[in-house]
Amino acid sequence: MIDTRTEKSLENLNIFDNEEFYRNIIDNCSMYMVRPSGNKFWLKDNWVLAEWKNCLHSNPFETWKCANAKQARELFIDASKNLVLED
Repeated sequence: MIDTRTEKSLENLNIFDNEEFYRNIIDNCSMYMVRPSGNKFWLKDNWVLAEWKNCLHSNPFETWKCANAKQARELFIDASKNLVLED
């Protein structure tokens, strides 16, 4: 899932490798969510990618690499419950 805001954020990245890596997660994610705050999260294997809506620098993305897919899924689900990874 990708929308106009995310596409523009990806295009504005200064490091092309990051853009490719983030697009891979976005294009091949197993789960995706948008929080009421507008922050977005994607889950792919043992990676969680966040795009922060209110970010003051050129890269609004942040990633977490977990030890395994189960831990990444737990982190992703916690974010959906507003337990972690939220403003």
